[in-house]
Amino acid sequence: MKFTPGVLSIRVGDTVTWKFSDKVPHQVQGIGDAAMGINSPIFTRGEWSHTFTVPGNYRYLCPLHPEMRGSITVR
Repeated sequence: MKFTPGVLSIRVGDTVTWKFSDKVPHQVQGIGDAAMGINSPIFTRGEWSHTFTVPGNYRYLCPLHPEMRGSITVR
């Protein structure tokens, strides 16, 4: 399992939407202080969005599947 794309570059004010359609639960959780606002509920199907308002590098993972990791650069 993995996030696709695993690396993303966006602009301040852009919204990223994570979509899940498989049969196992997932969550999107930020790693580190900069990514504290990235914290979705646990769900198996559906989508969750987050708007990035501050430039920086944001790392995230699925705490239920720690091998699922990604990063977003906000410019």
